[in-house]
Amino acid sequence: MNSLHIHKFDAVIFDLDSTLTDTHRYPFVACEWLLRKVGVFSEEQMITYIRILVTRYREAIQSIVEGALYRNPFDIVKTAMENSLRDLDIRVDYDLIEEATQRFKSLHIELSTPYDGVNEVLDSLKTKTKRLGVLSNSFEGHAKIILKKLELSHYFSSVIDCGDVQAYKPMSFLFERVVQNLNVEISKSIYVGDEYYADMVGAKSADMTTIWINNRERSLSDLIAKHGAHSSPDYVLSSVSEMCELL
Repeated sequence: MNSLHIHKFDAVIFDLDSTLTDTHRYPFVACEWLLRKVGVFSEEQMITYIRILVTRYREAIQSIVEGALYRNPFDIVKTAMENSLRDLDIRVDYDLIEEATQRFKSLHIELSTPYDGVNEVLDSLKTKTKRLGVLSNSFEGHAKIILKKLELSHYFSSVIDCGDVQAYKPMSFLFERVVQNLNVEISKSIYVGDEYYADMVGAKSADMTTIWINNRERSLSDLIAKHGAHSSPDYVLSSVSEMCELL
């Protein structure tokens, strides 16, 4: 693996969910609770429901990126949970949907845990006097809460989520905003994230050096074909802990 030549950069900005923190479990726990409440116990139907939910969530984000009015993550998740039930011809109980969405939101904090090696990576970057930031599409206010809960707040000089800017990655001005907050130049900043559309497409549109955490073993060639050669990441890792090998 080629060296990153970290001395050439002044700042490293991270995505939060599924990059620094393991958040794969909480949507499944929240959806399982809802589906059991409405009488669905089939694992196959649960998997189908979650797949539809994720698709609807991503479509809502994309519509905002393309010009629709901003909606907060809670509203997007709530609508997606409701309409995903309809897609499976399951009767919608609005009070139940509200409670399920509240559970979804609270579990995001409760079940978030740092990936192995996160502290080592952040310690190494701090030792090299790099300015660190977080840019997240997650529930408004949650990035700061989770970082504090996991005792990671002290590493970061700027933490921005969608609520701070009323917008979502991959909109390029979000990346520009966090770099401005860190008082560094785009050309001397690195962005690290796992979501290809939100993170790589967005950071590259802002002309940042990028590290893609491919922790779902997705096809890079397929994603480049879909989003264009300009989105190609500069480095590809399977976990954030592998960053230690680059530093």
